Amino acid sequence: MSKTEDTVPDGLMPADVLASTTPVAVYGYARAKAGKAAELEAAIRQIIPIVRTEEGYEQYSVHTSKEQPGAFAFYERWSSGADIARHVQQPHMQDYFGKIADLVDGDLEAEWLWPLSS
Repeated sequence: MSKTEDTVPDGLMPADVLASTTPVAVYGYARAKAGKAAELEAAIRQIIPIVRTEEGYEQYSVHTSKEQPGAFAFYERWSSGADIARHVQQPHMQDYFGKIADLVDGDLEAEWLWPLSS
């Protein structure tokens, strides 16, 4: 696993993720600010079908918890580091990141993962 401290250009992804020519995955977590859970969920629901059409997409799932309303767990799997790098640079993702900036409490959390076998 890689932590985001080992990052390149704007701290978005670790260098080993970007260099990967094999599948990479990320587990992410976001919490909505008080009173913003419905807005954050709507933004997430809107982006899911768009992401699933992108080149290199393998899986993009988002889950929530009944015990923690406004908490969202993301699991993304991409064919390579280049694919996920391209994903976050898409105009619709840049719009999404801008939209959720005022909805998320604190920073988005990310843990980078690789399959045990490919």
